[in-house]
Amino acid sequence: MPFITDRYHDQNRNRQPAAPAPTPAAVSTPDTPDALAERLRGRVLGQDPAIDAVVRAITLARAGATEPDRPPATVLLLGPTGVGKTELVRQVAAALRSGPDDLCRVDMNSLAQEHYAASFNGAPPGYAGSKEAFTVFDRSTVEGDPYTPGIVLFDEVEKAHPTVLRALLGVLDNGILRLANGQEKISFRNSYVFLTSNLGSKELARRRGSRWRSLLDRGHTRRAVVDKALQSFFDPEFLNRIDETVIFDELDRTTIEQVARLETDLLRTRLRRRGVDLHVTESAVLLLADQGFDPVYGARGLRRTLRTHLAAPVAAEIMRVRPTGTAPLRITATAASETIRATATDPES
Repeated sequence: MPFITDRYHDQNRNRQPAAPAPTPAAVSTPDTPDALAERLRGRVLGQDPAIDAVVRAITLARAGATEPDRPPATVLLLGPTGVGKTELVRQVAAALRSGPDDLCRVDMNSLAQEHYAASFNGAPPGYAGSKEAFTVFDRSTVEGDPYTPGIVLFDEVEKAHPTVLRALLGVLDNGILRLANGQEKISFRNSYVFLTSNLGSKELARRRGSRWRSLLDRGHTRRAVVDKALQSFFDPEFLNRIDETVIFDELDRTTIEQVARLETDLLRTRLRRRGVDLHVTESAVLLLADQGFDPVYGARGLRRTLRTHLAAPVAAEIMRVRPTGTAPLRITATAASETIRATATDPES
């Protein structure tokens, strides 16, 4: 019988009592602001001002100081690639929800055409799929519950078509997305909304090539370059719905060394599960930082360097000494003339 499934859905919907509106993440996590900031600094290095801004937005929401008919926090994260914008949001999800991947992530570079605006609120009436109300948003990770906030990440927002961005105006303004079928809606009023963008990075990279410009670009002038890029790309009504705009710093040599130590620790942890005790000397860590330091590519360039210069020789040594089995094994990685050498030693020694 036509639309019989729709009738059943309507009946079930009418039988369910209306759920109370969730409070904006006031009791989502027992962490204090200082504890949350310290946890985020342990995973996102060299971005203390950005972390402080994100923690401030979360603290305002948890204290109930935000407007109840809007998302508790809408934060725009700006900066060059590889500085930790997406990673910061993932670590916020790890702190407030069940893990770093427990969030609704929308890759805006896949919405580069105008008609993809329908992926937010579903196909309009008369089109295929209009009654099913398909949407890119995962309701559970967007709405959360009274004890757990939702987290939504719009990654690389400048890659989307302007029409797609205009479809977000209502969400950022009143926290409600009404689907095209007119019968369902998704609430963002308990969800932290993060947007990432690389706007202004090309201009800052060009100015970095000039020594006198690089000195002027620090502080206020650097902020002015990014603000100009934002105003030339986004509509004023879109920027007016952003609660806070955070600019990430480029990674310097000291931060790259810290990231290199963090990445080697993560590699050591992964290998320990396979019975391999990896020891990386300080000279090897400094060599990785030297070869992987690139202000253009940030931490991603360092990860590629670690993969080819450290992980590859360590994996080759493991397969040479222990091609099968899980017998305990100790590997020592040392720097030797612009390369890293991995050597297996007796685990009992």
